[in-house]
Amino acid sequence: MIQIMNWLSMVIGLIPLNRQDTETNFIVDYAMMFIVPIFYVACYLLINLSHIFGLCFLDACNSVCRLSNHLFMHLGAFLYLTITLMSIYRRKEFFRQFDERLNAIDEVIQKCQRVAEMEKVKVTSVRHSVTYHFTWLFLFCVFSFALYYDVRALYLTFGNYAFIPFMVSSFPYLAGSIIQGEFIYHVSVISQRFEQINTLFEKINQEARHRHAPLTVFDIESEGKKGRKTVTPITAMDGRTTFGNENKLAGEMKRQMGQQKNDEDELDTSNDEDEDDFDYDNATIAENKGNTSEANLPDLFKLHDKILSLSVITNGEFGPQCVPYMAACFVVSIFGIFLETKVNFIVSGKSRLLDYMTYLYVIWSFTTMVVAYIVLRLCCNANNHSKQSAMIVHEIMQKKPAFMLSNDLFYNKMKSFTLQFLHWEGFFQFNGIGLFALDYTFIFSTVSAATSYLIVLLQFDMTAILRNEGLMS
Repeated sequence: MIQIMNWLSMVIGLIPLNRQDTETNFIVDYAMMFIVPIFYVACYLLINLSHIFGLCFLDACNSVCRLSNHLFMHLGAFLYLTITLMSIYRRKEFFRQFDERLNAIDEVIQKCQRVAEMEKVKVTSVRHSVTYHFTWLFLFCVFSFALYYDVRALYLTFGNYAFIPFMVSSFPYLAGSIIQGEFIYHVSVISQRFEQINTLFEKINQEARHRHAPLTVFDIESEGKKGRKTVTPITAMDGRTTFGNENKLAGEMKRQMGQQKNDEDELDTSNDEDEDDFDYDNATIAENKGNTSEANLPDLFKLHDKILSLSVITNGEFGPQCVPYMAACFVVSIFGIFLETKVNFIVSGKSRLLDYMTYLYVIWSFTTMVVAYIVLRLCCNANNHSKQSAMIVHEIMQKKPAFMLSNDLFYNKMKSFTLQFLHWEGFFQFNGIGLFALDYTFIFSTVSAATSYLIVLLQFDMTAILRNEGLMS
């Protein structure tokens, strides 16, 4: 599906051809990005200057239909020209840079997966693929229906010249939605990489849980510094390798657990053992033979930073285009509700052109709202997955696994990672050039603003206007 969208984007001049090639012909790559906008402007001027192919200039189009068509046409012109100028400003460097960084990230992730022996990653990717393709299939069906309705109505009115009013009516909203589709694809790729990193972090967390490391009475920072001076390998009677600091820790834990056991016997509490309790009678840590999951921690921290930087450049490319698209979606949705409740509900079936404009508003308002919701959902999911990484690292730190006790370097790295992400969370999230955040709070703000405008619009009395147009007796 993404390949179909990419080809459609190149055909209608939204992204350059051969965007991943370094040495190509400039005229060939950017020809469609200039031809299609020029053709759109020609159709727009032909309708507004010649008054021939415009729906609003037909005799059967009454004043309400004319107002609706003018608003839909001029709002579409604002949307299309804005995103076209931003698309022309976009060069192939972004696509090449995104692919190069993504390939480098995938190579490191595959290496970490081999180290962690992640055999269940394929199941997760298949599940993600099903959701991914279902979303694109749903969008394809919605847009197919919207385009079919518009083209069919225009063909019945203008015949073979229907492509001229189509260029100034539905084409701008189609182009804007395709650009948001490109944004959806890039954000979904980023979100998927965060999920893979979280899977690797979770593997380390599970290993820390099952290795039964001590959980209390150990100061990582102070004991870690002492350990660098005094820790020496000691071979236990059973042949396992331990450290002097760990024997000291085990003795202290054994004494405290014996005292705790006596207190529990006095209180007559349950003697059920927790599966995460540490065996202090045999307080030794087995030597790690070969690579284990915690060996991935330095690479995972670097990967997380690289994906965050990838999110920044992606938002810098597509975030500005979200502003005109969200504004057009807001206006079309409000006016569509107004026409449906105040006009079509009263005089439905009296005028074919008025019914066409009313349903056109409703269809494209629903279509743009679906695209906007998917954009917000994926941006919110990407932010949540990035936050989940820090939460998993915090959970690992609280369990104080064996690799943290023998080496305080891991602890310092994990603490620096969580602190850095705490500052990063207040610095960046997906947004529309800082005007609004692309998350679920945007839905609440738009719904509250739309409610205020609808209260004002619904107070207008349309009875006199509809009666003068001959739509009401």
